[in-house]
Amino acid sequence: MDLSIQLLNARISKHQLDELDNDFKQLSPAQQTLQLNHLYESTQRMSIKYDFMQNVATRILTTNAPPAAFINQLTTTDTLTFFTPALKVNKGFLAQDVRGNNALHNVFKHADDQKLPFNYVRSLMLFESNDDLVKALAQPNDRGLTPVACYIAYANKPSTPVKHEFSALLALMEIEQKQNPMAKQQLANTLKGAGLNETSILLSAAYLQRSTAQVAHLIRAI
Repeated sequence: MDLSIQLLNARISKHQLDELDNDFKQLSPAQQTLQLNHLYESTQRMSIKYDFMQNVATRILTTNAPPAAFINQLTTTDTLTFFTPALKVNKGFLAQDVRGNNALHNVFKHADDQKLPFNYVRSLMLFESNDDLVKALAQPNDRGLTPVACYIAYANKPSTPVKHEFSALLALMEIEQKQNPMAKQQLANTLKGAGLNETSILLSAAYLQRSTAQVAHLIRAI
């Protein structure tokens, strides 16, 4: 077990929570990522710890920026849900990994078709106003792609999202494009020559506001 995890466990067991911030600042980004991941993984072994560990994560990230490696590894709806309170503070939703991806980029790109994140993110925007979350939705990565564009371009999509997730996705597209109207062109450039299934073509058409025939023609253009 890494020393950073041993230290974290010792602080928690001795209720020395005020020391967590200073400890975290002394760690390497890799160790910081280990500590944050450990908090979530602990809840998978014992769900009764969920709220407590979530509060510890929030306590740490209130005064520390999330390391790039941590953002890169945040790829599931469950981990996004756990870290949402922590990401809501200190501009955590806008933190990026080395490729310019924020948490939404990585969660959307790796979205599990059985547990999609769109309705959850849309609900956060509706009921827990957070300007940084809205900005993160339109934030481009190093390739100029937004989180929704990453989902369309790269995620495994064996079928059309279920109705409530599809509706939420369309709403997120609208919110994004009001902020970043240039995003559509970046996705169009990315899709040229790509191999897309029917679902990806349908979603691309909705995002680009073109017909499916136009999208099919676009992806054949090299």
